[in-house]
Amino acid sequence: MVSLLLVGALSNVSYVNLTLHSSLAKLILKHKTQIKKLNTLYICKVCKDTQLSFTLKCRTCASFLSLEKIIPEPQILTLDELEITEIRKLKTPIDENLNEGLPLGSMTILAGVPGAGKSTLALEIINQILLTEQIPVLYISSEEPPEMIKIRALRCAPELIHNDNFKILCETIIERIRDAIKSVLTSEDMIIVLDSINAVVAGKSKSAPGSPSNIIKALNMLHNFRKTQEFKPTFLIISHANKQKAIAGPLTLQHMVDIVLFLDIEKDNSRTLTTLKNRFGPAGIKTTLNLPPY
Repeated sequence: MVSLLLVGALSNVSYVNLTLHSSLAKLILKHKTQIKKLNTLYICKVCKDTQLSFTLKCRTCASFLSLEKIIPEPQILTLDELEITEIRKLKTPIDENLNEGLPLGSMTILAGVPGAGKSTLALEIINQILLTEQIPVLYISSEEPPEMIKIRALRCAPELIHNDNFKILCETIIERIRDAIKSVLTSEDMIIVLDSINAVVAGKSKSAPGSPSNIIKALNMLHNFRKTQEFKPTFLIISHANKQKAIAGPLTLQHMVDIVLFLDIEKDNSRTLTTLKNRFGPAGIKTTLNLPPY
């Protein structure tokens, strides 16, 4: 009887080991497959957009059988072979945080706690840029109607009211936002403001706005403009923060952008802006802002 129990126990152990090995093998195979997929891209012959997997229709323009496989070849270079071009920077009210200005063609996250004044600060940044630059700006609001934007502009950036370079779009569907950007993208100096990435949703998504999947889809859409379009616009993306003062959404949101700024409310009700990440300068810079009342 004891022998039978012992044999049964050993059989169970063997079964568990086989199950663990099988699961581990599946994980390794899945990881290798994902790596292989990342090395393969498909480009649409019609809209020149790219995607990671093959589909009969292009996910961007819906063209049928228009995808071509691209296997990028690795380029091994010396530093001597690389040419560096000077990045033009736009003067803003937060140049101390940005290291002498907002770099053209960059992608910036402006995050903050509720009520800190993210939208107000975004309008002030755009207002100062347009005081000295003739640059088209598309302000995409996914949370407020255009009347609210005008009311806020009258308070903090009245010069924007009569500036023809400042346009407003109120939209929440990612695909419509993409099409709108394409229709007005005629200059490499163009600035796109998205207020906010937490309120947009993909047209066929069953997830709520602000879900990790919708945030990733929106960020991928914006990021794709920088890789495939003839012109490379500058993006200023507003993002929410939770009660623990952590930026809402997956960490990918911070990894894929160039600059991450965090707007906070201090105990004395003052506003501070901290540079959490900056590919064009130092991070960790914290400044106190004098924002107008809301």
